[in-house]
This record gives sequence, C-alpha cells and structure tokens, in this order.
Amino acid sequence: MKFAYPVFFCALLAAGQPALANIDIQFDYRYDSSGFFTGANSSRQNLLNAAAATFESSFEDNLAAITSSGSDSFDVSFFQPNNGSKTVIPNFSVATNQIVVFAGARNLSGAVAVGGPGGFSSNGSADFINNASSRGQSGALAPIETDFGPWGGAISFNSTSNWYFDSDLTRDESFSGFDFYSVAIHELAHVLGFGSADSFKNLISGGKFTGPAVHALLGNNPPLAGDSHWANGLSYLGQEAAMDPSIAGGQRKHFTALDAAAMKDIGWQVSAVPEAETWTMMLAGLGLLGWRFRTFQRRG
Repeated sequence: MKFAYPVFFCALLAAGQPALANIDIQFDYRYDSSGFFTGANSSRQNLLNAAAATFESSFEDNLAAITSSGSDSFDVSFFQPNNGSKTVIPNFSVATNQIVVFAGARNLSGAVAVGGPGGFSSNGSADFINNASSRGQSGALAPIETDFGPWGGAISFNSTSNWYFDSDLTRDESFSGFDFYSVAIHELAHVLGFGSADSFKNLISGGKFTGPAVHALLGNNPPLAGDSHWANGLSYLGQEAAMDPSIAGGQRKHFTALDAAAMKDIGWQVSAVPEAETWTMMLAGLGLLGWRFRTFQRRG
C-alpha cells in the first residue's frame, strides 16, 4: 500500500521539465562492467538521475569549467566503481556547472554503497591551478576552507545487496530490500562534500558539527558518528536524517532540512527548503522521490 510521506527536498521534476538548477550532475558508466546500470538494467539510471535532481533543483552555485588544454592539465583520480582500485584519467575537462560521477557496482563487504569526491593533480598557470582547486568558489582555497568546488567523484553500490528499485517515487510504500534511491542520495551527498570536504571537517569540534545554519535550525550543535555522518538516529521534525550512518530493511529516508543546512554550512548555495506540508502538496506535480530500510547496514 502506498501512502504520502512529508519531505523537504524535491527529487525529480515532472517528465520533460528541467530542474531549477545551476549544477548538472552527469553519471559516467564506463566502469559498470557488471551491467548493474546498463543493458537490461538501464532503467536504474532513471533512479540515479532522480537522486541527482534532489541536489540539482536546490543548489544555486556557479561552478567554473575546468578545461585541460596545452600546458594546462587536470588529471583526476578516483576509486574505480567496479573493483575499488585507484584510477587516473589525465587531461580531464569538466563543463561549467557540471559534476561528473562515475557509477558502478561490486561486491562490498559490510556496506550497501560507498561514495565520495575524487582527487586530482593540476599543472599550468596559477589561475588554472586555483580554478581547478576551487571551481571559482573563493572559500574553497586554503588556508581555511569554507566552501567546496568538486569536479565530481565515484559511487559503488553493493552488487549482492537485496535492492528495492521503486518505479513510482511520488509516494512511499511498504517494501523489502534496500531502497536504492535513498542510498543514492546519501552517497551523492558524500560526493558533494558531506563528511568529505575540508569545509565540513573544519566545522567539527569535540565530536559535534558547529555549522551556523545547522545550529540556527536546531538550536544546538548536533553530534557526529566519526567525522563523516550524523550520530546514528539523529532526526529533524520526526524524520531520521539522510546522513546518519545506517539504513535498514523496509526504510525510506528523505533529505531533510537538517541535511540541507549542513550542505549550506560547507559552502553550497542552497535554496530555501519548503515545509513538509508544502512538499506533500507539490508532489502531485513532480516526478520521483524516496529513502528508507532496517537490519542496520553501514554506508560509506
């Protein structure tokens, strides 16, 4: 049985309607050697795109292009989604406002997925090197980073997990298996800096997150599990946060206003997040949504 669920972030606009976004998350499946997203499973790409739309429809940053040319070279490094080994692509280029995420699957031990931003090395003019490090975000440069301008990164999903691929994300429902869409949102947030950017780590003090937007929302500094997730079970207005470390069987989570506030604190220009009731009414005109599950499993 399907039922309405209050949410805080748009997942996917109606078919054919562009997201109200500056950033454009593009998925690269060249390392999907198991066919987790390709061939007979190509429809799964729609769910991954829906997860990306959660951020595309809310992040208003302008990311500068990185163009390898002549003596200006940008070499990206990331874990290969199908085997976990480090991969380097030399002379990589990223278009204005584009973020590239390499996606695939492999047998992961103890996790349903892992994800994070990629690394890089750059050579050339000082302006080119600074742009490669910041993508035009002035606070993304040392000595104390307050912003984040990634080129992209990689996500690998556990090929042996019992996944639930929802064909209608406009409503939540009872199901079994790990909700793919929910996990995808969580891992994309890591690619975009939650728990991984220096601007996130610079806001950790005494095991708590001290970002001003989060503090203004909660009235306190919430605890963390390690340095890359909220404390397990942390919730906002009765909803468990998307960025705690666990997801369980039968559970769907949504990216809450608390999660969004943390993204704002690490430097993203996050548009205003509507109240839950507003989103419930808006879903009739939107395409896809989702998150939630429980025997606990760790996520990256």
